[in-house]
Amino acid sequence: MTGDSRPGLPDGPDAPETPATPAGPETPATPSRPGAPGAPSVSGRRPTLWPRPGQRDLTPELLGDGRVSATEIRAREWAYVLTARGIPHVLRREGSGWRLYVPRRRAEEGLAEIRAYADERSDVVLYDPEAGPDRPPVGLAVLAWMGVVTGFWGFLLGGAAFFGRHVRWRDIGAGDSTAMLAGQWWRAVTSLCLHADPAHLFGNAACGTLFLVLLCRETGVGLGFALALGAGVAGNVAKVLIQGPGLHFLGASTAVFGALGVLGGVRLVSRFHPLSAKRAATAGAALMLLAMLGAGPGEDGTPGAGGAVDLAGHLFGFLSGALLGLGAGWLADRRGRPGGAAQALFGALAAAVVLGALGLALAFGQG
Repeated sequence: MTGDSRPGLPDGPDAPETPATPAGPETPATPSRPGAPGAPSVSGRRPTLWPRPGQRDLTPELLGDGRVSATEIRAREWAYVLTARGIPHVLRREGSGWRLYVPRRRAEEGLAEIRAYADERSDVVLYDPEAGPDRPPVGLAVLAWMGVVTGFWGFLLGGAAFFGRHVRWRDIGAGDSTAMLAGQWWRAVTSLCLHADPAHLFGNAACGTLFLVLLCRETGVGLGFALALGAGVAGNVAKVLIQGPGLHFLGASTAVFGALGVLGGVRLVSRFHPLSAKRAATAGAALMLLAMLGAGPGEDGTPGAGGAVDLAGHLFGFLSGALLGLGAGWLADRRGRPGGAAQALFGALAAAVVLGALGLALAFGQG
């Protein structure tokens, strides 16, 4: 017989070895915990593997976009709402996401509470650091458009017949700081389309394609091309204004480094890519690449300033792109990336700027 745990029994060192027998009818002793030696089995206790009451997964209904799992931060936010309303629930990690389960009898109540909370917070965009930006595939589109651009560059390479006229594009469109300071500012645009030889052309096309694929994933295709062109033009203008007369340059490398600068600026201000040592590696890699490419013959096949590649153009293109990227990234982060119609408009604007500059070169450059 197991010891009785009722009060009133001796408990000190003088206690008898045999517990006293109560005066009333003898009742069986109840063990202090289930499973004690000699304890009777408790038929009313649910075994460990007994199935739980039916639960309902609320995650797909709350997300509403076809996904079946949420990020941990979003799932815990829902759990806090249910906790505040006293609704039982459980979070379960499944794969790379989380799911929220509620007893079936209170599932509709839980859905209503979370949706009411979401309606109250509808004007507040909650930052979820585990969520990534929506990056549609742009690789094929960039490759296709860069193929068109490269073909256009090839057409302008050297002299070509244009509407029955023999045009020497390098004479009327190459970068010439003296002519630009005299009023021929279209050269800031046209010089980006002209190259010294096929190797120069295809080198810029390859690097430009790589950087534009990365950039257009963040901004969209039309806006990405427009920003790269704007950075290249701004870099050429800044170089001429700062360095003065006597410069001769051509090639798209200023726009290529401009695209890299835009990419760095966009990512530095993005809420999906906060400023940190790792994010700053983008700018560091760009500067290292800038230094490595800053040696060799001039881009027009003649020695440039100091007998080197147009390093100033690379630098000013990168800095101009970084400034444009900071502004574009800030706007996109708060208002969203432009839609399809806006992307087409940006692309058409970039093409119009280039064609307009070439038209000015034809009209006024051969006088």
